[in-house]
Amino acid sequence: MGMTIRGKILLAFFALAALTGGLGFYAVNSVVESGRLVVETYDKPLMSISYARLALSNFTAVEVALTDRVMSHDPARRQELDVRMSDLADSVAEDLAVTESRSLSQRAAVAAHDTAAAIVNWNNMRRELIDGSNDEADRETLLARAKAIDDDFDNLVEVTAEDGFKFRESALASIARYRTLSIIATLAAVLLGATIALLLVRRMVRPIATASSAARRIAEGELDVEIGTAGNDELGQLLGSMAVMRDNIRGMMEREIAARRSAQNRLVNALENSAEGVVLADAGGSILIANSQVTAFFPSLAGHLAPGAPFPEILEKALTEPRGEICVDGVRWLHLSRSATSDGGFVVIISDISALKERELALSAAKEQAEAANRAKTEFLANMGHELRTPLNAVIGFSEIIAGEMIGPVGQPSYKEFANDIMRSGRHLLEMINDILDFTKCEGGSLEIMPEPLDAQSAIAHAAESFARDAERGQLTLAVAPGDGSLWLLADSMRLRRVLQQLVSNAVKFTPAGGHITLSAKRGRDGFVALSIADTGIGMRPEDIAVALSPFSQVDSSLSRRYEGTGMGLPLCKGVIELHGGRLEIASALGQGTTMTILLPEAVRTPHVATVATC
Repeated sequence: MGMTIRGKILLAFFALAALTGGLGFYAVNSVVESGRLVVETYDKPLMSISYARLALSNFTAVEVALTDRVMSHDPARRQELDVRMSDLADSVAEDLAVTESRSLSQRAAVAAHDTAAAIVNWNNMRRELIDGSNDEADRETLLARAKAIDDDFDNLVEVTAEDGFKFRESALASIARYRTLSIIATLAAVLLGATIALLLVRRMVRPIATASSAARRIAEGELDVEIGTAGNDELGQLLGSMAVMRDNIRGMMEREIAARRSAQNRLVNALENSAEGVVLADAGGSILIANSQVTAFFPSLAGHLAPGAPFPEILEKALTEPRGEICVDGVRWLHLSRSATSDGGFVVIISDISALKERELALSAAKEQAEAANRAKTEFLANMGHELRTPLNAVIGFSEIIAGEMIGPVGQPSYKEFANDIMRSGRHLLEMINDILDFTKCEGGSLEIMPEPLDAQSAIAHAAESFARDAERGQLTLAVAPGDGSLWLLADSMRLRRVLQQLVSNAVKFTPAGGHITLSAKRGRDGFVALSIADTGIGMRPEDIAVALSPFSQVDSSLSRRYEGTGMGLPLCKGVIELHGGRLEIASALGQGTTMTILLPEAVRTPHVATVATC
């Protein structure tokens, strides 16, 4: 163990521990002894003096009580003063007993004992003389004797004070001696510790400093540094390992340099064979590498791309942003992108995007054609609606005249039935055309609404009245739930009426005989009014709701053969409701029915200035 660093450190630790322990033990002993002196100083001289003075004070109180006793003529007061004087005399005796026990010298103990005996005699004399007869003369006699006792007290206090002073001087001398010995022991410990530290520095720190210096020089790249030896302990093994590490690092560096040169060669070959132009510049803007593809893209820069040349101005202008484009010779388009490097420089990648530009132009032309076709479609639908409305109005008008026999009776009943069929078909066709035109306006951004305050309960009641006969013919129960008081919403009355009619019509259409349809209005959350149309019809799956809201679509294609409709109803309702700032919510389950909920902004029941909103 003595030849190893651990052994050396262990020996130094034991030596310092023993030194610290001895010094600490001596310090603790000095503190304990000093404490003992302090305690004795308080317990003996200070308490002796304090109790002597307390006894003197109590004896003075006895003298005062004696005077009061002689001067008083109240028997009860006299008896009380007799008891008080007896108690004070007992206290004086106890205080003098403590003074005697705490005395530091025989002389002080004798003085305390004699004073106590004199007080006992005086107190016995007081009991004999103070008997109610000639008390005034007896008091003078007792006070004369008390003066001698006061002198005894003064002598006792003087003696105890003198003993306390002597004991204090002795205690201070002892404390000074402990202090001197503590300083000497501390200096000796410091010298011994310094000696041990010097030995450790010589045997351990110097070799460690040598090893640290060698390691630092190796880290700085000095691989030829000489590394000494330091015996067979751990330091010697460390220095030997460092020498091996130095040789290994030297070999690794040589292999790394060779690999880096090989990688650089492969990088240069890859850049030269790349279809992209690559320019690498340093932080000052000077070119480090530029492959031949850059010269192929910019023949005019052939003599300006050598290493060390400034970055070309033509490329700098194209890179006002990290990415830029430039047209060369009016035909070829090049894309340039710049990225920063870790050393403050940058690398520029140049790509030929002529083909992408051609496709972009083609797509732009196709987009313009599609937009033109869409505009033509919108114009066609608008014109078609106008052209269809005019004859349909005539057909419906004349059929109404015939069906109503406005200008006279019709000869055959069949003509009246035919006229009714013409009228119903014409109205149905007109409704479909109006839906298509409204959807076209909404899609084109020209559908207008004029919102105003409307009574929510009245709105659903009117919608229910419009389909009461249809529900009766279909053997359905159509009901309006009672409202929860005055409830007003903000909407375009005509548009809301058409939306409610469309939703109630769907409920009647898709609910089999014996089903129920319920209309309700209630106050929703966040300032909205909720109008609900709930049926027990065929319903649909939750994933089919998005299909039902798509224009010209139905959940099941077979439904278009069973039920009339173009698939425009729900999408148009949704668009009109959203135009009001509301939303349409659909909850449905296949075979269990559907609940359509219209959420519209709530309004107060006051005159409202109509505003025009455009889809």
